[in-house]
Amino acid sequence: MIAMQVTLTSAESKFLISKGLSNLDDVRRAYERGICVIHPSSTTYFLFKEFTGYEPDVWICGLIDEWGTCISKDMLDKLKNDKDSGKFRILWIFEKGRLIEEETEKIIERMGKEDVYIKSPNAIDVNGNAGVLIGAPDGIGTVGRFMMAKDKGFKIILPAGLEKLLPSVDISIDPNKLKYSMGMPVHFRKVDGNVFTEIDAIKTLFGLKAVPIASGGLVNSITLYVEGEEDKIEEFKEFLMKEVKGVKLPNVETPHCPCDWGTCKKLKFFNLRK
Repeated sequence: MIAMQVTLTSAESKFLISKGLSNLDDVRRAYERGICVIHPSSTTYFLFKEFTGYEPDVWICGLIDEWGTCISKDMLDKLKNDKDSGKFRILWIFEKGRLIEEETEKIIERMGKEDVYIKSPNAIDVNGNAGVLIGAPDGIGTVGRFMMAKDKGFKIILPAGLEKLLPSVDISIDPNKLKYSMGMPVHFRKVDGNVFTEIDAIKTLFGLKAVPIASGGLVNSITLYVEGEEDKIEEFKEFLMKEVKGVKLPNVETPHCPCDWGTCKKLKFFNLRK
């Protein structure tokens, strides 16, 4: 048994997690033989590329940057141009390896025990729970609709970097109680599913044990202590240096603030975005 110390940026962690997800038996089986529904995010962006070999046109909806919670300009433009924007939701739906388009309610109705829904949460806690931010005024959103149908038996996988670790996600936030908000006010709710982190990705891909020992720093990063058989450590090292290190996400454009979407315009929020 030998060990190594690894530091990953946020983007590199997201890439690693997606690589692990694409090799997870449940995900691979659903993608190849059944239905695999992926909620777009900065984590699952890499999973989409893994499955298709190309970049999605719109790959992120809600986001958090230095100005607070917001929506990407690409998604905002898509919402504005959709004839029924109140019901518009974007999902990546793969059925037997093919990317298809189908309404959310209809795809949920067709899903069963061999299928998978993948949603990257905004927070995880030490007990393996997860929480999400929801911008939809009803506080349900797309993720809520999948949660309400979980008795159909499909698997819910929640990929999240350890940077999202909080003491607890056992809390519910109603934005209607806010007087001020940096960016778009959002709901926060706990969701059910299997959390999948860098630790799980490393175990899935290489059979190695990883433990977080630091986070933050001058960049948004996580540092891990990884141990296992020497040949597997060597494989992991080669993978890191050839495929992971240096990975970055595309630039994201946000709308000028205040925009005419969502509940921002209803609040005295901090109008910091230029």
